[in-house]
Amino acid sequence: MELSPEKTKITRIDEGFDFLGQNIRKYKNGTIRKLLIKPSKKNTNSFLDKVRETIKQNPTIQAGELIRILNPIIRGWANYHRHVVSKAAFNTVDSAIFESLWQWARRRHPRKSRTWIVKKYFTNVGGDNWVFTGTIRGRDGQPKTVHLMNAASVKITRHAKIKVETNPYAPEWETYFEQRLDAQMQAELKGYKKLLRLWLEQNGLCPICNEKITKATGWHSHHIIYRVHGGKDGNTNLVLLHPNCHRQVHNKELEVVKPRSEKSVK
Repeated sequence: MELSPEKTKITRIDEGFDFLGQNIRKYKNGTIRKLLIKPSKKNTNSFLDKVRETIKQNPTIQAGELIRILNPIIRGWANYHRHVVSKAAFNTVDSAIFESLWQWARRRHPRKSRTWIVKKYFTNVGGDNWVFTGTIRGRDGQPKTVHLMNAASVKITRHAKIKVETNPYAPEWETYFEQRLDAQMQAELKGYKKLLRLWLEQNGLCPICNEKITKATGWHSHHIIYRVHGGKDGNTNLVLLHPNCHRQVHNKELEVVKPRSEKSVK
């Protein structure tokens, strides 16, 4: 099979190359050589172009609505790069986005002073005086204050390396790989406290098949007492099931007993 000339590049590792939006390069500092993976300049510029275009296309929109549009874009880009060396890139894009929003506000109010614009659109959050802020209507119909997220607020999370001597087919390593799956699942659910608590209560197991619930298997929340029968949405009436197990419970009208962890849940 021949390689595609358009998609193939031969280069020295100390010169680096881009792959899937990230730059891979080995840097040399004296006698020390270290491989670093960072967001590529091309990917970063494309992301900023998208943000700037979004801001430019909404010159008269309310600040809160603009924040509602921008936050998922920023969060998605930052989450993609949070496993590599990206802190400097995060700070760079945050500064560039601030400049674009400042220009947006100045164009919107050309006759207003700098102080007036700062007071109207920026506030103090956690010691930061320059947080772009607005108001949207919440689900209850009441005004809700929203803030623009910073890419730098996304925590850098390093991948845990697998031990060289491990063998996924050897029984003695079964516990080790289960612990890795548990750590990955807890990281996946970290921002969803309710789901994480349910998963921990079940020791990460589906009570129907007694197999692990992971990001790969997926999961469904199941009401032990159905809502149509008066069941509540609290944790005491919820359990996590594999999607296929959930379908079996409803199709076969199986009874689900809420499992309890042997470990204490904080």
